[in-house]
Amino acid sequence: MDKSKLERIKIFLNDINKNNYLAVAIVLLAILYTLRLLIIYTPVTIPAEKTKIAISRGSNLSQIADQLTEQGIIKNQKSFVLAAHLMLKNRSLKAGFFNLQNVHNYRSLLRTLSTSQNHAIKVTIPEGYQARQIAALVARQLDFEAEDFLKLIDDPVILEELQIESPSLEGYLFPETYYFNDSDQPIDVIRRMVTLFHEMVDDSLLQAIQSSGRTLHEVLTLASIVEGECIVDSERTLVASVYINRQKKRMRLESDPTIQYIIPDGPRRLLKEDLLIQSPYNTYRNWGLPPGPINNPGLESIKAATWPAETDFLYMVAVGDGTHSFHSDYNSFLRAKRRFQKVRREVARNSKK
Repeated sequence: MDKSKLERIKIFLNDINKNNYLAVAIVLLAILYTLRLLIIYTPVTIPAEKTKIAISRGSNLSQIADQLTEQGIIKNQKSFVLAAHLMLKNRSLKAGFFNLQNVHNYRSLLRTLSTSQNHAIKVTIPEGYQARQIAALVARQLDFEAEDFLKLIDDPVILEELQIESPSLEGYLFPETYYFNDSDQPIDVIRRMVTLFHEMVDDSLLQAIQSSGRTLHEVLTLASIVEGECIVDSERTLVASVYINRQKKRMRLESDPTIQYIIPDGPRRLLKEDLLIQSPYNTYRNWGLPPGPINNPGLESIKAATWPAETDFLYMVAVGDGTHSFHSDYNSFLRAKRRFQKVRREVARNSKK
């Protein structure tokens, strides 16, 4: 075979190899492109109550992935993080308040989260806050009038919309840390808080309340008194038992937090004349529970009112450190009360020295 034929064969073989390499490269690119599409078009599920989310300032990609997983929006944090890198969005996600109503996959989710939105405003509602305190706190943060908030809490139309069988939303505004849109209005805040209440007081808790022979409103009213009395979680079921036992004995509840609710300048140290105030919420004058909750209790107090401890306690004395001593008979209660008053007088004298 002459040299020219050999050269032509070599060229032919080289062309085949080049074509093979090119074909392999094209196939690999097609596979990678398909994988990319599969990843960035991974479906997401937006729960009905999570169509709006808040991303706080300083959150990185990993933290955002954690948040989305906890809220049930994505199922796999690693694939979401990979999708963010594939779309070059790993460093462009924003803080703010986002509407996810039109989000269906990672692609639309990442595009939404990388678009500038209104800033999220963090507001923490403490457990045991009254509606008037919540109104003042939220109004300061969101720049609306507290009175506009308070007008809505006993609006029959709002109560019906939010499925609250009560003359007021007092007790149903769930205390939690919220992220609000800076343009949110009082009705938006109220809807968020009551929606969370319905989530936290779930079917199992409602069934337990029904089994106890009491209504949700009665349990929330007791829970609000427990919330007003307690600082220490371990005492909540004991405090609830005191008031349950007093009801069974047809004794007045004589709860100080109910007086704090009706004095206009509270909370403050109570005076003897405060106990004489004419009000259906005054449990020193009236029998049984007040007409409704006196604050907005947290979940632990609601559970304590649902499942109170089984005790024979009828009295309790605050001992000055946030805890109480509990008593079954009046004489031991009086002795404990005198001891505490003596300690308080000594502390007051020493503070003046």
